Amino acid sequence: MQHYDVIIVGAGPAGVGLATLLAKLPDLDYVLLEGGRIGESLRRWPAQTRFITPSFYSNPFGLADLNAVDALSSPALYCGVEHPSGAQYADYLSFIAQQHELPIREGWQVQQVAPAADGGFIVSGEQGELHTRFLVWATGEYQFPALAPFPGASWCPHYAEVENWADFTAPRYTVIGGYESGVDAAVNLVQLGRSVRLLARKSSWDPSSPHDPSLSLSPYTRGRLNEAVNTGRLEIVFGADIVEVVANADSGFSIHAADGRQWVCEQPPILGTGFLRGGGATQIDAWWEWDAKGQVMLTELDESTLTPGLFLVGPQVRHDPQIYCFVYKFRQRFSMIATCLAERLDIDAWVLEADNQVWGAFGNQECCEDCQC
Repeated sequence: MQHYDVIIVGAGPAGVGLATLLAKLPDLDYVLLEGGRIGESLRRWPAQTRFITPSFYSNPFGLADLNAVDALSSPALYCGVEHPSGAQYADYLSFIAQQHELPIREGWQVQQVAPAADGGFIVSGEQGELHTRFLVWATGEYQFPALAPFPGASWCPHYAEVENWADFTAPRYTVIGGYESGVDAAVNLVQLGRSVRLLARKSSWDPSSPHDPSLSLSPYTRGRLNEAVNTGRLEIVFGADIVEVVANADSGFSIHAADGRQWVCEQPPILGTGFLRGGGATQIDAWWEWDAKGQVMLTELDESTLTPGLFLVGPQVRHDPQIYCFVYKFRQRFSMIATCLAERLDIDAWVLEADNQVWGAFGNQECCEDCQC
């Protein structure tokens, strides 16, 4: 059995970003395990999907690119665009991994995590068993969509299951969900010439919405939404709390709302209903303590309150009222976790001081007064 100080599961933005700091620690034996390729979740985005946070090369002025996972890099420079696609950003992550010579094992699917006799962890897969003193879970959210938000949802394609919106060739579709994925689905279909009915519980883009993009539409999405509305091919229905979808033998599908309203559509409605709370943390749900909202409970160091030595990094991290669901948010936790691991392993963490100043500057900042987390 191979032994490591730290194992990171997941080679997306969170896993690769944290690993760039671990790479600076002397004598640290660590490895990243990725079930697919580097940036696998990003490579599964629909072809038309783009980062809603803009990338811009502002590094010389002390402002890191919002989508960077390494303080000296810029996805804007590498990808050559302001809003990268998933595939472009995944290639950027691969570039970062090569530059830092990160020890990543692609195609290493974790099948089980078990306690080790010394208090560490045994991580098992088809390739064998690995032992580690510390385990960092960085498996993200995208590959864990909420597929059953109501009865009949199994008839509906979920946003996360779409490869290309051009494959949807019918003249009219209905999309359920009024946040980023639902609106993005509607906008992309409208841009392809389709007519769309968007069913939303409430507007997540009106002026009274919280300014935090974790809770309301990003400016990038709002602008595209306005353009779609101006085409006349987008109908938005508010107050639509969908409780069921029924497949009819002779008339397609009927969509039922809690207030009694119904809509009929020929094509299966498209789910823009988001992802499982906890995301990839649900893979090892017994190792975490969960709150009443279904969120993972963590210490101030992002360590499991139930399992010492197990850390969570990425978009699932919550510390009320903070929601760290964007790269520019959860990267603020990298240096804190890396420093914690170094201290527990008796490794001098002085090399991380510069990163602490960059990534840690806003890591514990209070939300603004308008935030309704």
